[in-house]
Amino acid sequence: MTAKFPPPEHRRAFEARPFTVVDKIGEIGLWHMPSAISRRLQTVVEKATRELYQSAPTLFQVGNGPAARCDPSLFKRSAANVWGSGTACLCYCWFQQGHDAVPGEKPSPSSSCLKHHQAILKYLDDITPAMCIMAAVLRIINPSQFFQCFQLPQRITASVPVNYRREMLDLLEFWASPFHCMQVIVNRETLNHRDTRGWAFGYDLLATFGRYSNGVLDLPSIGLSCAYNPGTITGLMGKVLIHGVKPVNGERFCFAQFVRPGVFLRAFPDMKEPQPPHLLDIDIRANTVDFEWDRFQGTPRTFTFTPMSVNHEL
Repeated sequence: MTAKFPPPEHRRAFEARPFTVVDKIGEIGLWHMPSAISRRLQTVVEKATRELYQSAPTLFQVGNGPAARCDPSLFKRSAANVWGSGTACLCYCWFQQGHDAVPGEKPSPSSSCLKHHQAILKYLDDITPAMCIMAAVLRIINPSQFFQCFQLPQRITASVPVNYRREMLDLLEFWASPFHCMQVIVNRETLNHRDTRGWAFGYDLLATFGRYSNGVLDLPSIGLSCAYNPGTITGLMGKVLIHGVKPVNGERFCFAQFVRPGVFLRAFPDMKEPQPPHLLDIDIRANTVDFEWDRFQGTPRTFTFTPMSVNHEL
């Protein structure tokens, strides 16, 4: 795709404001939301992640994943070493790589969630408010994907045989995200890549945290890069848009939330992939959404959403 549609290097741009990326027919490929998570809530997430690292330092693995993204040289430890370095994949239900098409193969929680079960449960409890904000963002920017993801836990628990069912149910008691997978990436440069195993037109959701400066999210396939400072949330079609994160000054970690289509196909054999949201489908004049989650025992929580102020058309 890159060879056929080379990036527009002649018009590279840098953007520090909130923005969307929209194609010529009005479909939205990316939402970029600086300062979406308050400094107070960032501090809560930072504390929880530090405590997780201290209680389960072997959870965060270096070199565990695709070589282009998990080469040890991409990870760094600062002098402070607050959060260590490495990646941890937290999934309440997924297939091991390459096993989703194997007849009779049962999905299960990720090995990280099994090996460090109690530590992960506490972590999920601690970061619930941030997860709910990210869920509310998805509810606004891609309602069809949100509701497809929202239905998955009920269908999995009701009709899909799984390994380690008790552990999965434990995780779901504290799982406040519509996505069934989340990677916690600590102190790693992320080389430019596409996420080839997800939905073509569904969003991945990223949130960045830490004590650092000079954060940049690179989007070379559309000739754009943008400020990627702590508290930023970005929703992007990770299978379509090449993206990466440059090294920063300081310590940084991020949440990368995503789906594995094989789990949805097992739960909903006739389900179609979510369609890309269109400008006409999104009411960007609305600045609040009432978002309810079972963890809050049915009590509505209202999250404020700031409309995008800049449009980058492809």
